[in-house]
Amino acid sequence: MPTVLFVILVVLLWSMVGLGAALVFLGRHGYRDGAWYFLGAVLGPLFVPIAIERGRRGSRVLERTSAEGAVPAGKVVVLVGVDGSAESDRAVRDVAALFGPAHARIVLAAVADPSIGEFGDDTGQQKWHDLLAERARWLPPDGPAPVLEVLCGQPDLVLLEAAEVEEADAVVIGRRGRGLSHRLLGSVAESLTRRATIPVLLAGPASRRAGTLMDERAAESPR
Repeated sequence: MPTVLFVILVVLLWSMVGLGAALVFLGRHGYRDGAWYFLGAVLGPLFVPIAIERGRRGSRVLERTSAEGAVPAGKVVVLVGVDGSAESDRAVRDVAALFGPAHARIVLAAVADPSIGEFGDDTGQQKWHDLLAERARWLPPDGPAPVLEVLCGQPDLVLLEAAEVEEADAVVIGRRGRGLSHRLLGSVAESLTRRATIPVLLAGPASRRAGTLMDERAAESPR
């Protein structure tokens, strides 16, 4: 084998080991920053213990805007996973339409990249806060104030922990989120449906006509 070809193969193998470690140990735990994957490709096998150590870190609550008072009798608590994807947006709108202010208190939860919490990225955290605040405006204004939570960690486990802490009666998330391919990293929705002990409702992308009608209704609702 020519020396040049051998060197190329070694470099490729080196990079693939590190990149694979980043995908398996970091990707599944919510790390989305491409810098980690670049670092994995550069460090190769040296990156494996780094990825394992970071992948073992637990979840964190970065921010929680709490609703005042206990949940009124007769109301259920619904946790909605929010990530800005079309399916996630449909989940928020579906919850508003299916449960409504007379039947539920809504908890809007976003799972941020763990790097945001680890490195104190206030700008990144603020973006998630702004996303939740915007989606909260889609909910009926005459119901209980929604709880807004910015979390970080492995998305499926973080949402399950949040549902337990909030004593949620159901979880609603998009069928697919903004992450990498579920075939490579595993599906949050699939994991939740397997692990959860409460109902998990999956929302798909809205049709153009359905989305138009819901936007019209939202625009007509009093603020």
